[in-house]
Amino acid sequence: MIIAVDVMSGDNSPEELIKGAIKGASDFGVQVSLIGNAQVVDKYKDEKNGIFTVHSTQVVTMEDDALAAVKEKEDSSMAVGVKLLKTGNADVFVSPGNTGALLSVASIRLRRVKGIRRAAIGTVVPLDMPFIMVDAGANIDVLPENLCQFGYMGALYCEKVLGVVNPRVALLCNGTEETKGLPVTKEAHSMLKETELNFIGNVESRELPFGCCDVLVCDGFTGNIALKLIEGMGKFMSNTIKAVFKKNIFTKLAYLPCKKSINGIKSRMDSRKMGGAPLLGVAKPVIKAHGNSDALCIYNAIRVAKSYAESKVIEDFEKKFGGKNSDGENE
Repeated sequence: MIIAVDVMSGDNSPEELIKGAIKGASDFGVQVSLIGNAQVVDKYKDEKNGIFTVHSTQVVTMEDDALAAVKEKEDSSMAVGVKLLKTGNADVFVSPGNTGALLSVASIRLRRVKGIRRAAIGTVVPLDMPFIMVDAGANIDVLPENLCQFGYMGALYCEKVLGVVNPRVALLCNGTEETKGLPVTKEAHSMLKETELNFIGNVESRELPFGCCDVLVCDGFTGNIALKLIEGMGKFMSNTIKAVFKKNIFTKLAYLPCKKSINGIKSRMDSRKMGGAPLLGVAKPVIKAHGNSDALCIYNAIRVAKSYAESKVIEDFEKKFGGKNSDGENE
């Protein structure tokens, strides 16, 4: 398996990303193609050990307009990675770059699976009882049918990649009653009730840390805010616990027997362990890594990319929603 990695995008490019990609290739038994400026990536080339390089001359920044990036930066590391995927020279593409640009270039160049109206980011939230959030940042404005499709895509991913049987699908809302929520949420609730999904209704954000569902459906604006709040609360709790134990000599002594457990909590809440999130609905496997990805994050993104490609869940999307995209063989 060849995983193409955009090492020029994001806040910590390129050396941190390259380091994580190389370690991921070694540990997960895959080949990686490092995409970036020739002067940067070529010194890491090691084809004998599965490290290849592909040159690009442009970079999509976090400030770039999504559609402009597609039109004006055709030789960006992001665009080149998508092209490798489209031509079959890579099996998966990983990028920590501009979310809107990645979604645009992937949707335009690779297309969506036929029948899927919106691609969505599916982020696995690493709590004690993990769940996948769909959408975690791709779509600000959604229709009820979009939310219904997010539920299906999340459930299929949950079954094929996470191994959850008959996953519980819930709708993120400001109350558990059917009457709560915006008009789009209420209509989506009615639609999801009529599907064969294991839909359990609305859930409130305060229920999320306690394993209330396996698939959380929401629009990308709400989902991204909820996700970042969870990440921030993890850091807040870690810092708060440390501050408590640093109060005096007695609390410092009490910390020693608890240190391992406290570090375990911090590790479980580390967003870098999520690695990356698939763009569900795009016709080929694309993984969006965090914009501030470091080596550990990219390392785990390689793990997620391999699992996503091997699961062949995109084939399940094709069967469910009506076939391959317009560039595919079967429609």
